[in-house]
Amino acid sequence: MKKWIQPLRFIVQAFFAASLFLPLIHSETVAHWLFWSVIFIGVFFCGWVCPFGTAQEWLGTVAEKCKIPRLKMPRYIQRYLQFSRYIFFGLMVFGISFSFSGARFYFQDNLVYNMLTLTGAVVLASFLIISLFFERPFCNYFCTKGAADGLMSMVRIAGISREDKTCIHCRLCDKICPMNISVEQTKFVRHPNCINCMKCMGVCPKNCIKFKLMNIPKFKDRLNDENKFCS
Repeated sequence: MKKWIQPLRFIVQAFFAASLFLPLIHSETVAHWLFWSVIFIGVFFCGWVCPFGTAQEWLGTVAEKCKIPRLKMPRYIQRYLQFSRYIFFGLMVFGISFSFSGARFYFQDNLVYNMLTLTGAVVLASFLIISLFFERPFCNYFCTKGAADGLMSMVRIAGISREDKTCIHCRLCDKICPMNISVEQTKFVRHPNCINCMKCMGVCPKNCIKFKLMNIPKFKDRLNDENKFCS
């Protein structure tokens, strides 16, 4: 079944990308539908629906096909830099916003309705160019909606789970994760940056990564896992 996950995700992403220009279901409408599901199954909007996230991901794929060097933020930097989008979210709550934090809005609304300003165009172009070298730069460090949903998702009871007994610690899951999460070091991914793209499931050679309900009796142990927010 895992081999069908990414093709299915591509179809869903393409549908909502097309919805920007065709009279289809708007992605923000789906975001409202998925709002409460976040606390049970984690964030799916970012990895499956968001057109701006899709644009960054597809540009990254094009870059790989064109042999453009792809970079990964070093873990010791990622450990601290991952807090940035939560800082921007906190500032937004207090009425402080920045033009670059509105890139998703520029892409989904202003771009489609020909209302894009020079500032918006520069912000969009910057993120899209950076996505040729780094995976999902906006999603990783600037998206305030992703931050809000991610914080809610930390209490989820279903998500990506790794069976430690069968894991050979090849770290392929870490290498393919677009959000730079240490999947290989956790048993149940509770990281708020996880977008449930499920790429880690598809790349696992031992089929030890699955999407399932967490083991409730081991709840306390999993809360102490190394893949907490600060991992």
